[in-house]
Amino acid sequence: MNALLLLVLAQTATPLAKNVVLIVSDGVRAREIFEGADRSLMGEAGGVENEAGCVEKFWRADARARRETLMPFFWKKVAREGQVFGDGSRGSPMRVTNKARVSYPGYNELFTGAADHRIETNAWVDNPNVTVFEWLNAKPAFSGKVSAFATWATFARIFAVGRSKLEVHAGWTPPFENDAERTPGKDLIDTLHRSTTPLFGGNALDALTSAALKESLKTKRPRVVFLGLGETDEWMHAGRYDLALEALSRADATIADLWDTMQAMPEYKDSTTFIITTDHGRGGLPWEWKHHGASVLGAEDIWLGAIGPGIPPLGVRSSTGLVTQSQVASTVAHVLGEDWRASNPRAGSTLPLWPLLVSGRPSLTLQRNAE
Repeated sequence: MNALLLLVLAQTATPLAKNVVLIVSDGVRAREIFEGADRSLMGEAGGVENEAGCVEKFWRADARARRETLMPFFWKKVAREGQVFGDGSRGSPMRVTNKARVSYPGYNELFTGAADHRIETNAWVDNPNVTVFEWLNAKPAFSGKVSAFATWATFARIFAVGRSKLEVHAGWTPPFENDAERTPGKDLIDTLHRSTTPLFGGNALDALTSAALKESLKTKRPRVVFLGLGETDEWMHAGRYDLALEALSRADATIADLWDTMQAMPEYKDSTTFIITTDHGRGGLPWEWKHHGASVLGAEDIWLGAIGPGIPPLGVRSSTGLVTQSQVASTVAHVLGEDWRASNPRAGSTLPLWPLLVSGRPSLTLQRNAE
């Protein structure tokens, strides 16, 4: 390994952030991230009920204006003050390494740093693999300071809560029903979980899940947080491109609100890194945008944005070569000064993104990308 690269990795033994938040908006194509709304789907082909209204809200002739209209926080904050990976047109593609290209295998890869060929569907039982969240929670510095809030009930299995003992609030289960410390906000959120029609079955609404996380921050101060938002994937599967755009725009607003909330808290201000990504892509062909899976071309393509202490403002990265979903788990650990690769043999061959995050190019020459 390059001696300078070893030096950069060694330096990450010193934490660059005190806290880390990993956020996933499920099943979001790289196309929407880098180009904004797809005009070919903003009508009958995309199941859009009000084409004129959808076009007025989300369409702009210029791709940069389109993506900023769709995701203003991501593009005006994260991309300007942090970094974005996954733009294949600029030589920086990002892909999953699992062959299934569906959610459970993707989250397993995301959380463990390695694809598991046994996990091929969303119906898999409790995850046999230890995630970086479980591993961190077992360390004294992070014990009881790791929490996950997610819309999809399956996260209880992905995090293997029976074994890991992680604090995981997933699906429609009222998140605070077992909390001894009650607040009016907790009571309201629990009531809404019980009384809201379950539109997507085992996948709760993004607004309820994000509200629960914000309410939890008032009484707890976790250092490692996962937020899983699922409506983007659900509306794509439902064939409603207009509502998928709405969900992605609202996910961006949710992330902005969480950033502002945490920056206003002394425990998190200027000491918290956000990593924002997705679990899989989806089809790029006109008849495959609703779908993803092993046979769907384009479902392997993903993206990532990062902002926080120690991350230079390099913008949209170019000429990095391929980065992968399997690099995220070790990156979460490296943010906190921990070496996930040394403790997890299955992820041992996967370098964290950190050498790229602290450098302008793979050669480690610091250079800002013009955006």
